[in-house]
Amino acid sequence: MPAEGANHPRLRKLLPTRNKAFLELLGTVEKVLDHDVNVLILGEHGTGKDYLAEAIHAAGPRAAAPFISIDCSSLPPEIFESELFGHERGAFTDAQAQKIGRIEMAKGGTIYFDRVASLPSALQAKLLRLIQDRKFSRLGSNRILDLDARVISSAGGTKEDMLVESGFRKDLYYRLNVVSIEVPPLRKRREDIPLLAGQFLRNAIRTSGRGRKTIGDAAMSMLKDHSWPGNVRELRNVIERAVLVEESSVITPESLPVERFVTGSDLVEAASDGSWPLEELEKRYIREVLRKTGQNYSRTAEILGINRKTLLEKRKRYGL
Repeated sequence: MPAEGANHPRLRKLLPTRNKAFLELLGTVEKVLDHDVNVLILGEHGTGKDYLAEAIHAAGPRAAAPFISIDCSSLPPEIFESELFGHERGAFTDAQAQKIGRIEMAKGGTIYFDRVASLPSALQAKLLRLIQDRKFSRLGSNRILDLDARVISSAGGTKEDMLVESGFRKDLYYRLNVVSIEVPPLRKRREDIPLLAGQFLRNAIRTSGRGRKTIGDAAMSMLKDHSWPGNVRELRNVIERAVLVEESSVITPESLPVERFVTGSDLVEAASDGSWPLEELEKRYIREVLRKTGQNYSRTAEILGINRKTLLEKRKRYGL
């Protein structure tokens, strides 16, 4: 096993970046890749938390075993335990056969709890017990099984959002948060836009079967200037669309969803020529900040310099 703190740029090979802050974060994670410590990934929606989770798995010693993802926001509470732990035949009315749960599927590999903050309190308690004891049983069984998997979790926003806004259990938070990473939004790592755009371009060409394409200078300039409220996910979608609609071998601005690339200078120009009144500018500004913060009202109010109550009143008035 490598020495503690050894510098192995395995993650940086999977997640190329030129951003200093993101490089430091990856360096922190690389120090614990060979140790089964729990990792919590935070960040705005669309920043690529799932990519990072998969990269941590792929760069670690459990890479040959399964990576099992659970979207905690999409599983109905009534089937969550069955999905997670599995069940025996006859454990409940619809249990017609034995079912292996996701924890068992991840044996030897990684279990990833995406959007973990969306779990109801009762299910948070069951997840806490699993993380603490590292043991579980299928529903309807007395047989004790071991949790043999690295645990990675993710949540939108910051630590404060997770604990205050969502009311997440602090004891579970500290169990999951042995190592914490807050992925910076794309607007704060603009030097990575050409790297990511190129990566998404190659993937889109391969999966779509379209001919070789490059991103023209004018299109790349637009990509660099965009505010990217949808972060990395939005950039990927934009590139995939451009590959499908661009007929030539060079992606041009016309292939990009221009209506979404509104810059600050565009807003000023629209205001100065009377296109938008002040109220419309305020409405669009508030809407953009809400998108960037993932609908986090406390953080949005802080950025806007108003209190949360005023923000909620403006949101209601503008129908946002």
